[in-house]
Amino acid sequence: MRACFGLLVMTAFLAVLCGSEAYAQSVPYRTSFEEPNFGVGNLNGQDDWENISDPNSAGAIQSSVAEGIRQGSQSLVIEPASIVGRDLSAPSEQTIFVDGFYLGPTVDFIPDATQMEDAGSSLVLFHQTSGIMALDGNGLGGGSWTSSGVAVSSDTLQRVTIRQDYGTQTWDLYIDGQLALTGLGFKDNTVTALSGINIETSSEGQGFLDDFAVTTTPPTFFGGPALFSFQDEWVENSGNLNWDISPIEPDGHVNPNDLVELLGRMKQ
Repeated sequence: MRACFGLLVMTAFLAVLCGSEAYAQSVPYRTSFEEPNFGVGNLNGQDDWENISDPNSAGAIQSSVAEGIRQGSQSLVIEPASIVGRDLSAPSEQTIFVDGFYLGPTVDFIPDATQMEDAGSSLVLFHQTSGIMALDGNGLGGGSWTSSGVAVSSDTLQRVTIRQDYGTQTWDLYIDGQLALTGLGFKDNTVTALSGINIETSSEGQGFLDDFAVTTTPPTFFGGPALFSFQDEWVENSGNLNWDISPIEPDGHVNPNDLVELLGRMKQ
């Protein structure tokens, strides 16, 4: 069962699900959807990503829509009313950071969380008039939608970061590096670990994702000494790190965990 973190874009909708995939790659995972791991064309099968709703057309790697690319020459595009995803795993009761730059359509309705079939933790909604919203879950499959006060951009990628605490079953939302909402509850308290990412768009238009990461260490904008400790993530995930360009985060800082892996691979 896929669960734990699912980035839904129901026109722009972010969610976290739960479950266990024994074969899934462990975090951290970083990608900018560039060569050599990705080539322009059908997403299905590239770097273990899957076109869930339609293997032939749900998602693709694109290089022609400049506003959908943050850096480099490529990004992920999800077609209208489509779902793509990737299996990932992390130990239970761990804090996970999901970070990415997104541009896409908005919805003009507020969905009923209780009608969403999969168990989930964090849900982010991109709404036409209420802006970027988050579900403050009740742990029982529902909850209430709360506005972050941040409007949805119609022409610029926005950085969306989720700090997901599986130990306390709470999560925080950051928009463009600024804390927007904190102490939100999980939609379902049955969610105890990360198992994968899902991205879903509405029928209103395409969604674009770039510079995407799922890690156990915070992005550099969080600050603090934990960012410059080589120990936790490296010791826990040695051999499982993944990126497709370089150990540079979107803000231009070097992530030491990725740098360590790069040096290790150069010795092999």
